[in-house]
Amino acid sequence: KLVQARVYAQGLTLAVLVASFAFEANDQRTGTGRWETVKVLDPNDPEHKHMIEKRIHHERYAGEDQWRDMVEAEERKIKEREAAIKEQEEKENAKSSKHKKTKKPDEEHEKKNEKNEKGSDKAKSS
Repeated sequence: KLVQARVYAQGLTLAVLVASFAFEANDQRTGTGRWETVKVLDPNDPEHKHMIEKRIHHERYAGEDQWRDMVEAEERKIKEREAAIKEQEEKENAKSSKHKKTKKPDEEHEKKNEKNEKGSDKAKSS
């Protein structure tokens, strides 16, 4: 009996899938349903002579696809954050390289002062 119940359940599942595919095919053929293909002017064509096909999604209820907007906003925030971090790192690298360039003459000046101080210490001791 358990095997029979399983076979019936699988048959019912297949019947539901076939019915679903039939409804989707009908919607696609008639151009109705959740997705609609429309022809619009190509925004990249300066003469506006070419038409492109665009798929428009129809919500069954208001806010159904709100998650898509949320994901887009979050991805935009992440990109902005990464760009700000990269910009900050570039500024720090520029400062550190500039600091290194300005630091070298200072180091040379300090070495000369140390030599002079050593020379003056020798002169004082003699």
